[in-house]
Amino acid sequence: MRMALERQIKAASFDDPSRTRDAALRRLCDLALLPASLTSPQERSILDTVLAGLVSRLDEAARRRLADRLAAQVEGPRELALALALDKPDIARPILTESTLLKEGDLVHVAREGMREHRTLLAARRDLASAVADVLVELGETPILVTLLENRTAELSHRAIETLARRSAAEPEFQAPLLARPELTLRLAHLVFWWVPSSLRLEILNRFTVERKNIHEAMEDVLTDTFEDAPLDFALSVLRRPVPVEKQRLAWLLGGDAGGLVDGLAAAAGIRSETMFRILSDHGGEPLSVFAKAVGMNRKEFGDLIVAAVDMRRGGGLPGKGDLERIGGLFDTISTDRADFALHCWDMVLATELVASGTVVVEA
Repeated sequence: MRMALERQIKAASFDDPSRTRDAALRRLCDLALLPASLTSPQERSILDTVLAGLVSRLDEAARRRLADRLAAQVEGPRELALALALDKPDIARPILTESTLLKEGDLVHVAREGMREHRTLLAARRDLASAVADVLVELGETPILVTLLENRTAELSHRAIETLARRSAAEPEFQAPLLARPELTLRLAHLVFWWVPSSLRLEILNRFTVERKNIHEAMEDVLTDTFEDAPLDFALSVLRRPVPVEKQRLAWLLGGDAGGLVDGLAAAAGIRSETMFRILSDHGGEPLSVFAKAVGMNRKEFGDLIVAAVDMRRGGGLPGKGDLERIGGLFDTISTDRADFALHCWDMVLATELVASGTVVVEA
């Protein structure tokens, strides 16, 4: 039937090519867009297939009007919608951003076969399915992924949010919208903490730390025990009450040889040396504030810790006045329980990263 119709349109075009062709195509479009109750499913399927193959012969203005009409329909010709979805981006826009005619597999096809502009429109689509988002993340185009992250109605899979979180280390434009995503887990938040700027670090500490009072009260008898099962004991470290470091030991560590500072503070706090080294090496200063508060330091001891960290780095000088005020403000405002929680989250995250990289992890 499709071939016969094409022959009829071609034959008619000898008299008045453009007028006859456009008139025939418009009538086909009108018929295809009639309410479903006025045509049989078989007829609608035939019209859909024929129009999908012929729609490119309409001029751009006509295709744009058709896409607008089609996007507003709950039921309609799906093949035609897919053909228009792969048309020029300004024509495809209403189909890709609004139409419910296209199924998840159709949108995946558009993501893979369309142009960058089509993927940009898909990234902004309301209620975008995770399978389509996965394809956009796989293709890896940075501006499109920023749009995807900013689309709060899009659903991101665990794999997608993990990929975007890790890419945010090298692509800072991901960082702010990433932190606004509901899919961002505690583990990933404390992983990206290490490479985001100070303002976002504070946001992570506010949103992804918690007072554990209820847990402490409900599990006091369990949390005070030490288990021979090392992974269990390590996991419970995230839940236990903060334990202040003995003051004499702390003074000896901060006033002693810088060579033993990392291992000594790590052992005193019950964390891994790798975590302690990262805290002392970080030039932002927030990890020092958190560590100092978690282990019960006072302001003077916190100042001594800053000096010891700078000495360990062998240069760079002390932080400026603005930096000292910023990290001092964090030290003053974060609670001991939240600081201890963040400290052990970092330890857990780093251990997980080391295991993933094939590094042997020594229990703290």
